[in-house]
Amino acid sequence: MSDEDSLGKQRLIAGQKQARAVPYTAKDFQLEILGQLAEMQAVTLALQESLTKELAKDREQSKLLRFDGRTLVAIGAIALSMTGYVLQDARNTTKRDADIEATKARVTTLEGIAAVNTEGRIKTEVELGQLREGQTEIKALIQAHDRASKKVIEPQK
Repeated sequence: MSDEDSLGKQRLIAGQKQARAVPYTAKDFQLEILGQLAEMQAVTLALQESLTKELAKDREQSKLLRFDGRTLVAIGAIALSMTGYVLQDARNTTKRDADIEATKARVTTLEGIAAVNTEGRIKTEVELGQLREGQTEIKALIQAHDRASKKVIEPQK
């Protein structure tokens, strides 16, 4: 057996679909291998390109979803700061509302006191006016009494 015959048999065993009528040479073998290598290279390049795209897509998704420790700490600090501001604002608002209600109560009390004082002042002025009138009447009675007693006392002289 020659090299060409053994190669032809190996070719048939390897699954070649057609047997050649022309003797199979080393050059034919090289061309066939080069053709298969070109096909394999094209498939390999296509697979490599597809794999590269998939890896890029996976990396992009992992970048969007993954946080490192520093990022999580920064987000936590921001959340705590915002919570602090919200709580402080709520406390300030509550204190302000309580101060407003206390001031309203004090104003209402002072208005009541002012009304009572005004009524008392008016009553006092009315009573003082009545006392002055009464005093004037008493003075007039005393003067009338004094005149009458002087008239009675003068004729006895």
